[in-house]
Amino acid sequence: MKENNRLGKYEIIRMLGQGGEGCVYLAKDESLSRLVAVKRLWDETGKEGGEIGREAAFLRDLRHPMLPVVYELFYEEGWYLAMEYMEGISLHKYVKINGPAGEEQTRLWAASLLNVLNYLHTRETPVIYRDLKPDNIIVCRDGSLRLVDFGAAGLRSFGEGGAGRMVYTAGYAAPEQRGIGGKKAWADERSDIYAFGSTLCYMLTGADPGTASCTAHPVSACNPLLSAELERIVCRCMEEDPAARYQVVAEVARDLEKRGRRRAVGKREFIRCVEKQICLTGSFRI
Repeated sequence: MKENNRLGKYEIIRMLGQGGEGCVYLAKDESLSRLVAVKRLWDETGKEGGEIGREAAFLRDLRHPMLPVVYELFYEEGWYLAMEYMEGISLHKYVKINGPAGEEQTRLWAASLLNVLNYLHTRETPVIYRDLKPDNIIVCRDGSLRLVDFGAAGLRSFGEGGAGRMVYTAGYAAPEQRGIGGKKAWADERSDIYAFGSTLCYMLTGADPGTASCTAHPVSACNPLLSAELERIVCRCMEEDPAARYQVVAEVARDLEKRGRRRAVGKREFIRCVEKQICLTGSFRI
């Protein structure tokens, strides 16, 4: 779609992003004079018209401060979903600009993410997000987080009898989502917990999980002042075996609330850490 095209009452301003689940545009609803996000829907093979309304159905009945409000599903030479526009930048871009988050900020953001995951997982029919990653998290101007893009979300699939294939993001998707070893791909609450741990890893290091710069060293290598118990939480979330991870997000939240002793460091390591933080510090601009 070209910029400044129209879709009924919506004037398209610019593209916000594009992925395997569809294109998202910033648009103006002229009837109400407000900005909205308009997403063109695609099916799993990249063709238009597949499983139309699936994402809208997920979001329609969800009410949480971190989730976008769905306004309408409409057809205009293709199916589109109009929803609340969340002004801000992705967590991925935020960290690239400002550097890794410190422990206190990470704990605050982690608590917010656990809150919305707990909301999704405790629905009468649990919703598994299945694609938690920094690109799908918006940092708003007030520093709060919002969760976007439910294109990969699905109702809970039990055990390995899942769909057999699903969209995933390398480095953030749990092993069971990738269908390793010829096994069918599946996902449950523990899969989102794995992605949550990977997202915390990115917050704390600025390196995408799965890359050499992230896997070659422990999370604490980027910040020797990081508490040992927060590092243990991240590592447990990212266990390869689902049975070895936290089983529900309430367990993660419980451990996150605990405050352990900070890692003992020498004077030289402390000075290096302070110098690094000064170099990484920058003003946050959206």
